[in-house]
Amino acid sequence: MTGGAGGDRDGASLLRSSAFQLAAMQAGLFALIALLLFAITWWSVRGYVEAQVRRAISDEFSEVVAAPAGNRATAIAGMVAQAPQGPLYYGLFDRGGHRIAGDLSHMPAGPGWSTLTQAVPPRDRSRVLVHAEWLDDGRLLAIGRDRRSADKLDALLQEAFLWAGAASVFLALLGGVFTARSYLRRVEAVATAAARIAAGDLGVRVSGSGRGDEFDRLAQALNGMLERIQVLVEGVRQVSSDIAHDLRTPLAHLRQRLESATRTATDVPTFRAAAERALADVDGVLATFAALLRIAQVESRQRRAGFSAVDLSALLDSLVGDYAPLMEDQGRVLHANLDRNIHMLGDRALLTQMFVNLIENALRHTPPGTPVTLLLERQAGGCRVTLADAGPGIPAEARGRVVGRFVRLDAARSTPGSGLGLALVAAVVDLHGATLAFGDARPGLQVQLEFPTSGASRP
Repeated sequence: MTGGAGGDRDGASLLRSSAFQLAAMQAGLFALIALLLFAITWWSVRGYVEAQVRRAISDEFSEVVAAPAGNRATAIAGMVAQAPQGPLYYGLFDRGGHRIAGDLSHMPAGPGWSTLTQAVPPRDRSRVLVHAEWLDDGRLLAIGRDRRSADKLDALLQEAFLWAGAASVFLALLGGVFTARSYLRRVEAVATAAARIAAGDLGVRVSGSGRGDEFDRLAQALNGMLERIQVLVEGVRQVSSDIAHDLRTPLAHLRQRLESATRTATDVPTFRAAAERALADVDGVLATFAALLRIAQVESRQRRAGFSAVDLSALLDSLVGDYAPLMEDQGRVLHANLDRNIHMLGDRALLTQMFVNLIENALRHTPPGTPVTLLLERQAGGCRVTLADAGPGIPAEARGRVVGRFVRLDAARSTPGSGLGLALVAAVVDLHGATLAFGDARPGLQVQLEFPTSGASRP
């Protein structure tokens, strides 16, 4: 019983499917075309046959008329004797309607073309196309030809087109059934994957057929969207875990300081100092949250709507002018080699923040006197920015995870920061469709950013 109900549902889904409805429309269109083709063919063939019959009758009529008036009856009798059962029929009638010669059953109503019913021995009857004219001797000559061959041709054409039309409709519907089943299977696969995703299984992907059709393109787009959603959801989970882990320490310190102040502080200056330290702790927590919100905003890709042309050469040149004096005060040297007139499409504020984070990261994690090199190079299809220092660098095994939120290597634990600077850099890089790579400057760290064609330079 269940199987029958399932079959009914499948059949109903098949009939309601767009593919089957399209096939039904095509079947109707095929039937209409077949009907139109039949009408045109029938009309053309019927006209051609009719013309040939009239021509044969006219030729025979001319031959009889050409005979002398006294010999016409004898000529007609001879023609009837040669073909006593048609297909040509003759009749010579006087004005009283009496047949003088021939085998036509009765006299036509008047001159011209008409159709008569002719008795054909032994018990058959045939429709005959007749042409009649009054002759100069006062008699009416009528010659006709039966239409049985034309009628048989009509019936043959009707039968042929009926079967051809029925076959076209049947094949169209059959093709619609197979096409609809194929479409329904693939739609069901997408629906099943969507249901599993809605149930929380974000690792599900829509499989393609490998044919490169519209379903494969849809599957590719959906899988790209699912991968993005999975990354974002996992990022949210990671952020929640990181916040719970990394913000617990400053909040615990804040509570300890406030608790200590309530126990030990006895005058206003002591309370003021405790409050100032607490405010500093709160500012640090708020700064961390602000950085997280900024990263989340960048990762949502909403900032792409505000992209505009950015002169990357001028942007980096401005940063070099800002940071060169500071580095000189620290005994450092900033070597800059920037190709001119390199432009790209992007968010100027985010790009500035990204490069500021990288430069300050180099200053924060290298000892005084360490040289820093900044390069901007035009390359095929885009440009490349390289920032290198001669500091301790990042171990190769840690380069893949330093862009995570709150990630701080052991060597950086003693320096200020929340571990969100490189996470923001990675988010801005992804927003602009660029690539970020960490390498060994031998010694030190080398950071390379490559912007693709969408951010290509122009001479």
